[in-house]
Amino acid sequence: MNDLVIFDLDDTLLPVDSEFHFTKFIVSKGMLDKDLYLKKIKAFDRDYRSGNLNFNEYMKFLLFPLIGKDKKTVDDLVINFIENKKEILFDELSYELLNKHKNEKLLIASGALDFIVKGFANFFGVKDFLGTKAEFIDNLVSGETEDEPNFDKGKLKNVKKWCNEKGFILEESTFYTDSIHDLPLVEKCKNSILVSPDDSLREYATKNNLKIIDR
Repeated sequence: MNDLVIFDLDDTLLPVDSEFHFTKFIVSKGMLDKDLYLKKIKAFDRDYRSGNLNFNEYMKFLLFPLIGKDKKTVDDLVINFIENKKEILFDELSYELLNKHKNEKLLIASGALDFIVKGFANFFGVKDFLGTKAEFIDNLVSGETEDEPNFDKGKLKNVKKWCNEKGFILEESTFYTDSIHDLPLVEKCKNSILVSPDDSLREYATKNNLKIIDR
């Protein structure tokens, strides 16, 4: 029996984009210029929604204010962020979905930076997670990422590898997401469920009779 449930994080398990709010938190700590942040984040958001996001450049932007910080400092920053922003980071659906699948194997698979995904996985008590790996050299943030980003076809590749290693059948898993960027994984998981999907994914869901949950 295959009892794996895979959750995308941003705008799926969470009602918001974790990296967007984490970066706002960084700004509030004086670690990033507010005007630069607003200009860049709006441009990246437009590119993301139009399907033209330069993912590597986006990751570099997110990592820039953390360059030179060690793993513990970064992990503590994420914990502090989650604890201080609970009122916007979670909603009823977040807990409903987790409770619904509490007796199944859970995997959070997100394009977000892995230390952010780790923070939310720990908060939810979910052991397994995949994110885009931030590079640490001598235990310090380098400002770069490593391996293939956990995004689009890269997420499918990484989740498939994880399933093979853990003995799960990807095609029989349940997958929750909101984004057309996850279409490669949606197409593989016959039990895909879409959470307030973007227009492109909603159109795909309608044509393929996939379940939709609107927040």
